[in-house]
Amino acid sequence: MKTILRSFALFLGLVALASCGGKKEVEPAGGAIPFRLAISPSSGQGALPYVIAKFHLDTKYGFAVEQVDFAAPGQQYMLARTDAADVFPGNFAEVQRQRKAGIGIKSFRAFESYSNQIVVPAGSDIRSFADIKGRRFGQFGTTMVDWLILRAAGKRAYGFDIEKDATAIGGAPPLLNQMLSRGSIDAAIQFRSVALSPVATGQLRVVGDIPQLIKQAGFDPNAYYLLWNVTDKWLERHPDPNAIRKLDAMFAEAYRILATNDQVWEEIGKQVGVKPELIPAFRDGTRKAENPPYRPELIAATQRLLDAIVATTGPAAVGVTRVDPDAFLFPAEPEGSSK
Repeated sequence: MKTILRSFALFLGLVALASCGGKKEVEPAGGAIPFRLAISPSSGQGALPYVIAKFHLDTKYGFAVEQVDFAAPGQQYMLARTDAADVFPGNFAEVQRQRKAGIGIKSFRAFESYSNQIVVPAGSDIRSFADIKGRRFGQFGTTMVDWLILRAAGKRAYGFDIEKDATAIGGAPPLLNQMLSRGSIDAAIQFRSVALSPVATGQLRVVGDIPQLIKQAGFDPNAYYLLWNVTDKWLERHPDPNAIRKLDAMFAEAYRILATNDQVWEEIGKQVGVKPELIPAFRDGTRKAENPPYRPELIAATQRLLDAIVATTGPAAVGVTRVDPDAFLFPAEPEGSSK
């Protein structure tokens, strides 16, 4: 699998990319189907392409894969708009927003379920979400889906809106850990991977997580979160239905390897800088979250969750009010997800 590292961290770089239209897909020799896979390695999205390359799944399924790396959330949509990427991850709400803005994309497989955690200093008196009311709460973005769910599900399950009834303090995920240690904040939402080390060493303690809160609020924790998406342009270039079916089948086999092969996680853990003693916890947590169910009936479950978010935050905070069924493809064989 060919990997091209591209950094789109600067706005001017994005503008330049838009003006030139991005690097076009080149048909490889030998009849392999090309696709450009955009991921953010720093966000922990590199496991699947690593397995595809290591086990030569691209060759097995007849693809020529070019990896395109991006740095910040949201840049994958600029890549899609400028036809510089074909397949990429994104959360369900942002996919709906981008479609509304005119980008032709569809989801074809679930990538990750809700898994972010609520953490506090080990000695804190906070024991559950209920105790966060009136406290200083760290967050990494008040427009992020996880924050909107904290507001909506928290209000339904515990009777308060965390944005209005607590003091929200922003910071990058690594900084939130430092702020908790210094006592600058009382609790925080945190990525599972970023909380892994301080929780394992006893510096922080987990008092809840997003799927637990969703369930407590009466919603389905299997509602869509992060999805794998493909551009309409790629589908138009490869109109044979077997193309997207083979793409989905390749992803499914890669996930089966990730679910059963412990050795590959030793390699992935080293690549992303996980301490050797924490690799089993890193592996198990990622396995639990990745490749969740992807079924047509979960569109309705996701719509119910979106309805609650809109009712709490208002439509402007979300940007959409409807989960469009036409935004989803279901190319898998009847057995669907491995979970």
